[in-house]
Amino acid sequence: MSGQDVQEPQLALAPTAEWELKLAQLRAENEELQRRKAEAEKDRNLFRDLYGKASAHASEVTKENHQLLERAELAEGQARDGLAMIRATYEERVRRAEEEATRWKAQYQLLTERDTRTDDEVRKRAALEPELRAEVARLQERLGNLEEDYRRLEGVLEGMTKEQAEETEELAETAQVPVTSAAVAAP
Repeated sequence: MSGQDVQEPQLALAPTAEWELKLAQLRAENEELQRRKAEAEKDRNLFRDLYGKASAHASEVTKENHQLLERAELAEGQARDGLAMIRATYEERVRRAEEEATRWKAQYQLLTERDTRTDDEVRKRAALEPELRAEVARLQERLGNLEEDYRRLEGVLEGMTKEQAEETEELAETAQVPVTSAAVAAP
């Protein structure tokens, strides 16, 4: 065998060993790549999950922000309308209170004037009261006397009326008798 033949198995061995070494390296590299691929897929799935969660969270936050904006706008509108309503109510109350105060002031002034006049009149009546009581007592006594005189005079008048009626009857009787007696005396 020639040097070439000896070399050929070595070359044949060498490429096989080299190939095996290369195959082992490729397998190792393949395993590393498979491992890295699996990790990359895990990372991808993790990122998908995180992205999905972040997207869902962003959607929820956006939805919540919209709701909060709507509520804020509603609250601002209610506050604005409420303030206007409260202001109008307050102004109406103030107006009513001022009208009522004016009315009470007028009534106070009227009552004060009436009280002043009444006080003068009451003082005057109070000053005259003893005199008026004395006058009333005197007039009641006089009335009693006059009523007594009236009853007495009524009795006298009744008596006089009876006397006059009797006298008128007597006169009428007397006047009739002489006419008859004069007729008797004349024949």
